[in-house]
Amino acid sequence: MRVSDYELLYDLPDGEYDGRGIDGVRTVTIRAGRSLEVMCHPIVKLTPEARREARERRSTPAMMRLNARNAERHMMRLMEMNFTSRAWVVTGTYAYPSEDYGMCNLEELADEYEKRGLPWELERMRMDVRNFLNKLKRRMPKGSGLRWIVRHEEGKNPPAEGLPPKYHWHALIEGEGVTREMIDSCWPHGHTTCEAFEMRDDGPARLAKYFCKQKAEGRTGKSWWSHSRNLKAPVPKVSERRLSRRRLARIAADIQHSGREIFEALYPGYKLVELPDVRYSDFVSGAYIYARMRRRD
Repeated sequence: MRVSDYELLYDLPDGEYDGRGIDGVRTVTIRAGRSLEVMCHPIVKLTPEARREARERRSTPAMMRLNARNAERHMMRLMEMNFTSRAWVVTGTYAYPSEDYGMCNLEELADEYEKRGLPWELERMRMDVRNFLNKLKRRMPKGSGLRWIVRHEEGKNPPAEGLPPKYHWHALIEGEGVTREMIDSCWPHGHTTCEAFEMRDDGPARLAKYFCKQKAEGRTGKSWWSHSRNLKAPVPKVSERRLSRRRLARIAADIQHSGREIFEALYPGYKLVELPDVRYSDFVSGAYIYARMRRRD
């Protein structure tokens, strides 16, 4: 089974560690930049009931929550792996009319939308952002790479009946010589805001959570994200010898009191960002543990 399948089964925050039926313990580590994620779970022989439960949960709110959590983690790893403190966090908006929509003629507003080149659908904004990135790349020194992650967002509701929802986008952008002024001048449809990318502490995780907020909150507005092809993804490492069943049981029992000491001793040079998440299951034995750490300065 994949790690995500095991995680689906372990969704209870409280419980007791039961080692019956466990064939061993699998430890998965993912290193991306200064970040280290550790996932420990029992290797279990699933009963027919547990297999049916895993299949059912793939189409339930539990699966939706897991997908949102995995999307955040994936984006965080890309940010940690490919960007530095020289990157810019950018928000781009359109110059929408400022009139009171309830007091205006909608046909005139629609004409104004056309004149200003405002998007009527998400695909149009994607094209605008793609043109913006191409223009930015042409201004950079030849041969230097432009790295980016872009999230396109559609507002939940149109400002008035007959009009499309308002659109905007967020991006993490890094490239040689890229400045605030260059970014703003390459986006002709409105204005941009730029902030320096905070790499210290939990900056990448917070930004990844913000980029994925619509998916995590179950909001109805559409969103879509993409990244440049030159980004690298970390390769997980799997071990079935790192922890014994007895050691995993002790860690699960002591996580509240000694979780920091345990993991920082297991992975010298790293510090815990927060206490590890320990989950249990009604269907299979043992416990699932997820820990996120960062390399010490």
